[in-house]
Amino acid sequence: MWLIAEYQPVTLFSFRSGMATSSGAKTLFLPTPFAIRTALLDVAIRTNGLATGQTAFDWIKELSIAVRPPERVVVTNLFAKILKPTRKEEAEEAMGRTIAFREYAQLEGMVALAFSVAEEWVHELTMLLTQVNYFGKRGSFFQLMAAPREVEKLPDGFVPMDGVYIQGTQVGGQATGAFVAGLIQMMDDWGESLTFTKANIYTDEKIVVGKDRVRKSVVLPYRLVRSSKGFSYYERI
Repeated sequence: MWLIAEYQPVTLFSFRSGMATSSGAKTLFLPTPFAIRTALLDVAIRTNGLATGQTAFDWIKELSIAVRPPERVVVTNLFAKILKPTRKEEAEEAMGRTIAFREYAQLEGMVALAFSVAEEWVHELTMLLTQVNYFGKRGSFFQLMAAPREVEKLPDGFVPMDGVYIQGTQVGGQATGAFVAGLIQMMDDWGESLTFTKANIYTDEKIVVGKDRVRKSVVLPYRLVRSSKGFSYYERI
């Protein structure tokens, strides 16, 4: 059973790749599986209470996620003034002024998310999806356009987010049988060793990149149409 929810981006989208630094924050085109799962867990706890967090974490972790990207993406790149902690102990101010590279994506069209979910959790997932209003960076707002719908088979045009990834010295994930044209982006996801205690920001346990947080290579069906020093324009293939 697949549950499909269609969202309309209502603001500029910005979500820094896990491989980028804070000074060179290149954005991804779409929210990652890690961000999507965490958004669902956040809503589940805020709605039903912390006591239900472990149960929600367990079934959210088992979800398979696919996405149908929007038709067009325009990425604006710019330099912005930011405040950064001062490293020098004798500095007069705790924060120093500097510049950083930033990207913001304008998504034109619907972003459709599909979840392979067990029948017993369809109603719960439906309720959570209706309450999600942003993914990734706070302020990247999305509006649910209709009630999530159930389908037996994943429709054409959806891209599985279970791409190939490297965990230690092992290669995991699923690769498509045929070559798919597009752009590769590194998408973070919950790792097999991630626990609810580690996901809880109020505990001392840390999330280890490569084990608890894995990076997957996902091919998004886009081609570069036009670019300049200030923007890059992509269309869905």
